[in-house]
Formats: sequence, structure tokens, C-alpha cells
Amino acid sequence: MLTVLGLSPEVSLVVVLLFLLVYSFVAGLAGGLFGLGGGIFVVPMLILVFQLPPALAIATSLVAVIATSCGAASTFVGAGIADIRVGMFLEVATVVGGLIGAILTVFVLANYEQVLLFAFVPAVIYPAFLMVQRRAHHAVPDPPRDPLADRLRLHGAFPTETGTWRSFRVTGTRPGFFLSGLAGVVSGLLGIGGGVFYVPAMNVFMNLPVRVASGTSNFMIGVTATASAIVYLLAGRVALFWTVPIVVGMLAGSRLASGYHSRVGTWTFKVIFATILLFTAALMALRGLGYLSA
Repeated sequence: MLTVLGLSPEVSLVVVLLFLLVYSFVAGLAGGLFGLGGGIFVVPMLILVFQLPPALAIATSLVAVIATSCGAASTFVGAGIADIRVGMFLEVATVVGGLIGAILTVFVLANYEQVLLFAFVPAVIYPAFLMVQRRAHHAVPDPPRDPLADRLRLHGAFPTETGTWRSFRVTGTRPGFFLSGLAGVVSGLLGIGGGVFYVPAMNVFMNLPVRVASGTSNFMIGVTATASAIVYLLAGRVALFWTVPIVVGMLAGSRLASGYHSRVGTWTFKVIFATILLFTAALMALRGLGYLSA
């Protein structure tokens, strides 16, 4: 596994570690920028490039997602881009879902690689569709009233690119809560952090501006990933050789991402987001069909 281009084991080890650091830095940068957590890039890399068993790749990814959340969330919260009330409300569903997903993978699906690979495909295609179906640059100014959102005071405001603050009203708490619970299951099941569902759920169903949805997602993914990672850790699925360099790289990348978050146009943001998801889904489908096997 560690033999690279016919080099000696010692040199190969260094090459692998450098690759993991660089790749995870880019994954952390993209994950922090788009609110994905980075796990959606780490899991395919570990499975397709290094041929790790899916359960091990998933566990490694979840630990790395915690680092991404820690690196990016503090900046987003401090800048007012993350909506803490919405995040804490949705975490009730995502933590429970994350535990369910992790338990399913560890105790039911660990030996069924094809099931995990094919489950990855619809899990990322559906959010990609949600993100591009509506091209609105900002939240709807007068959405349908949501009594629960009013009662919990989930409405808020965020800083725009010009330095002014724009208010938004939250709606659709029920579908958002359900989809966030599903995101927790997917996160624990596939190790992708849940951001692929959090961002569309908050932007499309709950009327959060896409930047606020992304910032709130960065805040949420660490909590969900921690709940799931504990299950994998207790089951002995976390390997330090893979985890340590990935955590270091993703932490650095996510910290850098927070400084560039406001420089990406909203529609560009959505298109890049959807493109990344579709490309990753295609790779995992090819692996599931046996075209990218070792």
C-alpha cells in the first residue's frame, strides 16, 4: 500500500504523508469554504487511491471533519455568518442521526463495501440538485411564517460583501429538521460530515442565505462528527497513521478558508458546490461497479 512509484519503503512513506498533508489541506480549504466539512473529499481519496476498507476510511474522515469544524467555525461565528440558534436547533436531530448512522456502519454494513459505495451516490446527488434548482442570491424577504421559528427566535441577520447587514426570516423548520436528521445518518454512515445536506436544507427549505447556511454548517458538522466518531473509536476503526496527517492538513485548510468565504459569488458558490458533488458521486459509482478497483 505504501509503495509509491517503486521507491524504497522509507521514501514511499514520506511521499504518502506529504500527499496526505497536501490533499487534506485542499480538502479542508474546500470543505471550510463550502460548509462541507471536507469528508466528502477524504473518503473517496482513501478508498480509491489507497484502497482502504470503507469503514476505516469513514472513521478517519469523521475525525478529520471535527478538525475542519474547529478550524472554520470559530471564525464564522465571530463574523456573524453562522446562525447559532438554527445550528443548535438542528443539532438535536443530527446528533441522533449521526449515532444511528455510525452504529449501522460498524455493526451491520462494515463487511458490505458495495452497499456503502452505492449509498454514497444518491447521498451527494440529491443535495447538488437542491442547490442549483433555485438561483436566488439572497433569502426570500417575506417567506411563509413559521410559528416554531418565531417561538425559538431563529431569525437573524448577516454581514454582506459591502459591510452592511441583511436580515432574513427562517421558515420550514419541520422539513429542515427532518433533512438534518437524515444528514446526521448519512454523516455517520458515510463519514462525509453532513454538510452536503445541511447547506441545502438551510438554504432551500429554511430560507437561510447560502453564506449563512455554509457558516452554520461548519459550526454543526463538528458536533455531529464527534458523536459518530466515538462509535468508530470504541469499535477500534480509527487508524492514527491516516488520521494524523489528514487532521493537520484539513485544520490548516479550513482556517484559511474562513478568510476567503466572502469573496465567492453566490451563484458561483452554488455551481462549484454542485459540480464537486456530482464528480465525487461519479467516482464512487465507478468504484462500486468495479471499474476503479485495485
